[in-house]
Amino acid sequence: MDSDIIIVGGGPAGLSTALHLVQKNPQWAERVLVLEKAVYPRPKLCGGGVTRPGLDILTGLGLSLTPPHVWVKDVFFRYRDLAYKLESNPAFAVVSRQIFDAWLADEARKRGIAIREGVEVIDVRADEAGVTVFTTGGRLRSRALVAADGSNSIVRRKLKWGAGRKALLLEVITPAGENEEYLIRGAATFDWSVLDDGVEGYYWDFPTPSENEAQQINRGVFHSRVYAHRPRPPLRQALAQMLAIRGLNLDDYPLKGHPIHWFSPGDALARPRVLLVGDAAGADPLLGEGISFALGYGQVAADALDAAFATGEFRFADYDQRVREHWLLKQLLARHLGAAIAFGSMRYDWVERGLWRIAPGLFRIMAQIRPDYFPLDNRQMTPVSDD
Repeated sequence: MDSDIIIVGGGPAGLSTALHLVQKNPQWAERVLVLEKAVYPRPKLCGGGVTRPGLDILTGLGLSLTPPHVWVKDVFFRYRDLAYKLESNPAFAVVSRQIFDAWLADEARKRGIAIREGVEVIDVRADEAGVTVFTTGGRLRSRALVAADGSNSIVRRKLKWGAGRKALLLEVITPAGENEEYLIRGAATFDWSVLDDGVEGYYWDFPTPSENEAQQINRGVFHSRVYAHRPRPPLRQALAQMLAIRGLNLDDYPLKGHPIHWFSPGDALARPRVLLVGDAAGADPLLGEGISFALGYGQVAADALDAAFATGEFRFADYDQRVREHWLLKQLLARHLGAAIAFGSMRYDWVERGLWRIAPGLFRIMAQIRPDYFPLDNRQMTPVSDD
């Protein structure tokens, strides 16, 4: 079974690419094939946050967020004794990735897009005329290939693209603890106090959709590893300490971990006949945000593919520029710089604390510069007490 475009990976990035192509021209549905190695709904480790720019992209595709989700209206940022609150209605939504991805796949099928589940890619070979994809279901041939197969992309490995830079995450799902009603009501916490433990990142508490009526909280630690030469911090210990503060024992809950390949300005995101999207291309190195950026990659990839088939030019020489100029994806450059500054200052306590004291002013400036990315009802960080 051959196709003009083969998309390896049926997550938000790959499905967004297919959906945006069909939005451009419904005839693309007959020319696109999505390969997914698992079967929906498949487990997927992810905090599940979909920010408002991501929701805007879904709206642009004619999709409303119908899978189970929790709206987060209050976001708390903490560092030691400093705490700020952002208010919005909403700031972002939290979804279950396995349900969200299955829903997105169903929407793609409704538009005529072919998705083959349970088909794993074994090898990929690109040549001047196209790409050959070797799978557990046979050999396929396409004129262009989209690698949307995540942080451990098989396409990157087989084409010797390099593994890139990867962050680390640990997460658990627990019940809400005592005095955590504010989380159940739609709040989230980003606690950066773990910087003192050498973690280049933060600890989080998110409410998360549950299959039953019990309220559940997704908790975890994100370690960016921007400065990979530094000793690896004890992430499990940092997570255990944060849970203990909340009256929870880490050993009582299944612990899961996974890498996130993050965006670096020097990375090449395209080769002749091949595009990288989503985590295969690079996620946010500052916060680890992935879903909304994945949806954005799909927009850019669809534009690049449509132009390539219109002109017959498949070098994709302008794809990197398209990514860096996209209204959402250009935030990746700012996030990369922000990560370098935020985690570079960890060595100097007075610098780190100073940055947190001026954080409200920095946020107001960013909100003024990028109102499309900070569509909050209240764009000021309000200091809060521990009460």
